[in-house]
Amino acid sequence: MKRLLWFTCCSIQSLVWTTAAQATPISESPYLPTTFDLSADRTAASVENVPTNSLAQGMPSTESLSTPPSPPEPIVNDDYKLPTSPGFSIFNPVGFGADNNTVFFSVSYQQRTRFTQIADGEAGFGIGLGDAYRSLGAELSYSINSFGSSAGFGSGAFNIKLHKRLSEDTSVAVGWNQFLQVRFKGGPNLGTDYPSNSYYAAGTKIFRTRANADDFFSRVAVTGGVGSGVFLRFDRTLSPGTSNSGLNAFGSVGVRVARPVSAILEWTGQDLAAGLSIAPFENFPLVITPAIRDLAGAGDGARFVVGSSLFFNF
Repeated sequence: MKRLLWFTCCSIQSLVWTTAAQATPISESPYLPTTFDLSADRTAASVENVPTNSLAQGMPSTESLSTPPSPPEPIVNDDYKLPTSPGFSIFNPVGFGADNNTVFFSVSYQQRTRFTQIADGEAGFGIGLGDAYRSLGAELSYSINSFGSSAGFGSGAFNIKLHKRLSEDTSVAVGWNQFLQVRFKGGPNLGTDYPSNSYYAAGTKIFRTRANADDFFSRVAVTGGVGSGVFLRFDRTLSPGTSNSGLNAFGSVGVRVARPVSAILEWTGQDLAAGLSIAPFENFPLVITPAIRDLAGAGDGARFVVGSSLFFNF
C-alpha cells in the first residue's frame, strides 16, 4: 500500500453514487488541497456517488440512499497542501472520479425513507482504475442498498463510471448505475425504490476564487449533467409502465467556505438538497456529509441524511 489518502463523501449517495481520486502526482484541481472525493494529486466524489455517492427513489413505500459509493475529488496543487479536503456533492455524480488503483468505501444513513417512517442505511465499496489525466479513468463499485429495513441485508447493485480529466479544474464523466442488481432474502421485501439502469453524463468545473485553497471561500465547484432513471421526476419513476429512458437535468454547486468545510446546494432531478461536507481531520482520509433531502420537489417533507467515506491508494 503506497499511501493512505483522503476520501470525500460525495453525495451522500453520489451518496451512494454524488462523488468524485487519485494517487499519482499529477497537477490537480485547485478545489482542495484535496478531498475525499478524493485526491492528492488528482481527483477524489458525486458516488457516482457516490455515488457519495444515495437517496433517489422510485417506489413510495421506501426510499433508499442508493447511489454508488463516492470516490475521490480533485486534489489541489497549491503551495500549502492538506491531506484531506471536503467534497462538493451530496447525491449527484460529478465529473471527477477515482483512478490509479484507488479503493474506496462509504456508508450512509437516512432518518427515514421517503413516504415512510422507517430509517435505513447503505454502504458501498469500489475501485478506481486507469488514469483520468493521461487517458481515461474507470470506477467499478457495488452499492449495498439496504441494511435490512427495506430489503434483504446486502441487496444492492453494481455501478460503473468512466471519467476524463480535461484540465486541472475540469473533468467529465459518463456512468451507468444499478446495471446489475443483486437480491438477498430477508427484510420486509418492500422492493427496490431505486430504478435500475440509470445512465448519466456529468461535467464539473472548479473555480479558484482565492489563490490559497486554505482561505475562506477559496473554491467554487459547479456540476451539471443529464440522466435517466433515478434522475427523472419522481412521478415518472412511480408511474406504472413508464420507461426510465427519458432524460432530466441535475446540478450541484459546492463552495469551500473554510479549510475543512464545504457548503453544497443541489437539484437531483427529483428534489432540492442542501448540506455540508466536512473533513474533520487533516491527516486522516475521512469525510462526513450531513444533508437535508426533499426540501422541494419530490417527497413528503424534508429528511435528514448523512454519509461518510474513506479511501486508500495501492
